[in-house]
Amino acid sequence: MTFWRAAGLNYLQYSKVAATCVRNALKKELQTEADKRALMNIKFQKFEKGKGVGPKE
Repeated sequence: MTFWRAAGLNYLQYSKVAATCVRNALKKELQTEADKRALMNIKFQKFEKGKGVGPKE
């Protein structure tokens, strides 16, 4: 059993914690660049019969 499983985490939770620790350990000028990369955008679109329908949100 892996240590993150033993701690009660799934892999996504573990990787999020690890990435946050690495970003916090960086020098200040590098932290701002890393924080920009940490932001995510999600787009949703409805699909019918295998084709996108309507606007992307």
